[in-house]
Amino acid sequence: MLGRLRLCAALAAALTLAAPAVALDLRNLPVTPGPVPCPSKGQGFLRLPGSGSCLRISGRVVAGADLGAGHRVAAAPAVTGRLAIDNRADTDLGEIRTFVRIGTGRR
Repeated sequence: MLGRLRLCAALAAALTLAAPAVALDLRNLPVTPGPVPCPSKGQGFLRLPGSGSCLRISGRVVAGADLGAGHRVAAAPAVTGRLAIDNRADTDLGEIRTFVRIGTGRR
């Protein structure tokens, strides 16, 4: 046990002394713009920087317990959820929409 402790201490000291710490000046880093709202596509859509498409990610999770009558000893957990990704882009031919919905349950 004492040998492992010494080995860990020696490894930590070696890693600490191997490379000197370098401070990063955050004032000199370039500022990249964040997502911009796309009100023309609808509520919740954001235009990603450097892209012509607008994206909306939404979803929900419903959790509960099934407390049915009977001879059950424990309650069974009931969890359902859904994730939806909606992408819209304007092209020369008109608007192109990509929609993906992944979910469990009937809700």
